[in-house]
Amino acid sequence: MLPQYWSYVHSSLYSARLNFPAIKQTTGIQNLDAEAYFNIKVAFPPIQEQRTIANYLDRETARVDGLIAEKERMLALLEEKRTALISRIVTRGLDSNVPLKPSGQEWLGEIPVHWGLQRLKQLADVRGGLTLGKQYSGELLEYPYLRVANVQDGYLKLDDVSTVEVPVSEAASNLLAYGDVLMNEGGDIDKLGRGCVWRDEIAPCLHQNHVFSVRPHSVDSDWLALWTSTLQAKRYFESRAKRSTNLASISGSNIKEVPVPLPPINEQLAIQKFLADRHSRLEIVRGELRDSLRLLSERRAALITAAVTGQIPL
Repeated sequence: MLPQYWSYVHSSLYSARLNFPAIKQTTGIQNLDAEAYFNIKVAFPPIQEQRTIANYLDRETARVDGLIAEKERMLALLEEKRTALISRIVTRGLDSNVPLKPSGQEWLGEIPVHWGLQRLKQLADVRGGLTLGKQYSGELLEYPYLRVANVQDGYLKLDDVSTVEVPVSEAASNLLAYGDVLMNEGGDIDKLGRGCVWRDEIAPCLHQNHVFSVRPHSVDSDWLALWTSTLQAKRYFESRAKRSTNLASISGSNIKEVPVPLPPINEQLAIQKFLADRHSRLEIVRGELRDSLRLLSERRAALITAAVTGQIPL
């Protein structure tokens, strides 16, 4: 006979999945042990108690879910605030009263009258990366390499770094150097051009051909990385991108042509210091929100488990 209150059944099975070791770990991938899972025994009280527990959980989990949604909305708003702040300061400077001039780029708008504007190819060398799948002969050495997934907007995600075996000569032309600005060729539209500064987090390390390595010679690496994270730079990347189903990519030649606003060096440093200070403040708030989200998720799971195992008098 099927239970009448599927909300209770769902909560019971959810709790069982959280508290029963029915997960197998194989080669880094987690899989559900179906046989163990379907042999889990869960408590089924009388129908009236099922109804009471289900109603209680519907009400309480909805309240927790509402709090989670609010925290997630706040995190999204903070990210929007961060991007908007960077975009305004990196294209207009710290002085809101400074005279402006047309940049000559519709997507960029006006910039301070005393700032310069140069193509990236005049300021840095744009280097492609390693093409995977080639067949090599002779002695091969194993190297870590960066993929698009490792290069986020303003930071690196290095918890999962792949490796490849190539000859030393092939690796030499694709090695990252301290101060390189990493910029993504594409993937999802939001990944276009996004990047950050490489600071020898892994040495030696290569980069795949879908990640450009921009090696500055006439511009500060941190300034260039800040510029790539602005809304204006993203508009440029999107305007030059080739698109297919849900994906986009930008060529190295278009990366080289991106105009870069250039304040005097002392102003660049002042802007970087100002944004670093604001970023630290925002990170504190974001850290608190993430901790709150984690606690709410734990609270939700504990609430369900306690209710379906009779630990809460209803």
